[in-house]
Amino acid sequence: MGEPRILIVDDEEPIRRAVGRWLAVCGFDVDTADDGDVAVAMCREKTYDAVTLDLEMPRMNGIDAMTAIKKSHPNLPIIVLTGLPNSFDETLLSHAARILTKPIRLRDLETEIRQILAAT
Repeated sequence: MGEPRILIVDDEEPIRRAVGRWLAVCGFDVDTADDGDVAVAMCREKTYDAVTLDLEMPRMNGIDAMTAIKKSHPNLPIIVLTGLPNSFDETLLSHAARILTKPIRLRDLETEIRQILAAT
């Protein structure tokens, strides 16, 4: 089996770049998307082991993207990264494997991803 494939979804390019580089150094195969629509399309085209997903994005937000992804990939772990710690609704709570508040240390994110992958 190859390296775990992770999709990083965030509209903020510096965050996507930093998270992507860190996870690649940690041995993950990383793809990135800047929008929920792009993430949904990428999940149709490739198989991912986990997704990190920002909530606040233009066009398709994180909740809508997560709902769409979960329809076709119900067992795909989605880690929500949010700068809005009080924005949790029932959809988010029922579909997210983890909800992490920004800013997050990259090492902590790596640990969370590895724990989730070990449990699946």
